[in-house]
Amino acid sequence: MRNRTPGETGYGTTSFRTAAVDRRVVPWQNGQGTTQVVASTGQWRVSIAEEPLESRFSVIEGFDRLITPLGSVSLELTGPPFVDLPGSADAVTVVRHVVEPLHTLAFPGEWAPASRASSRTRALNVMGRRGEVDMSVDIGSAEIPDPGSVRICLDLVTEAALIVPPGEPMPSVSQGRCAIISISPSEAQ
Repeated sequence: MRNRTPGETGYGTTSFRTAAVDRRVVPWQNGQGTTQVVASTGQWRVSIAEEPLESRFSVIEGFDRLITPLGSVSLELTGPPFVDLPGSADAVTVVRHVVEPLHTLAFPGEWAPASRASSRTRALNVMGRRGEVDMSVDIGSAEIPDPGSVRICLDLVTEAALIVPPGEPMPSVSQGRCAIISISPSEAQ
């Protein structure tokens, strides 16, 4: 295993590790915050966002998202429903999701909710091109995901990550210490 930069990430690489100091920091598309890229390809990206007290998510068309607050602070997301509700054309409808720490909310990238937190915090953000990849985030499990997927083990304390490409064996992980992100080609293809 060797260290690589996040820009070299791809399905065909060998396992590698990254630490927060190794990562490229990029601004959000809407300029309201920044994120550290853990690993990415043209089909998906895993990053850790600095969540301000109040912001709005960027619109990322054609992608699906998973957001997981890290640490001990919840995120409150509010905005219009994910899809149009029958009979609600004349009513102003707002949905509110409180995403507890280390829990994951899935939503379409077209949804750009307002976000509030009681204090500055960080959040794991997994994005994948809709219809191209399937994604999951599992917190605290020691179960090893499908070897046909890219697996990323993110240490919840240090935020160091081990990126394991498809077909390469993944080492065992300590239960409760890691977020395991799994990204594989979509079964819908």
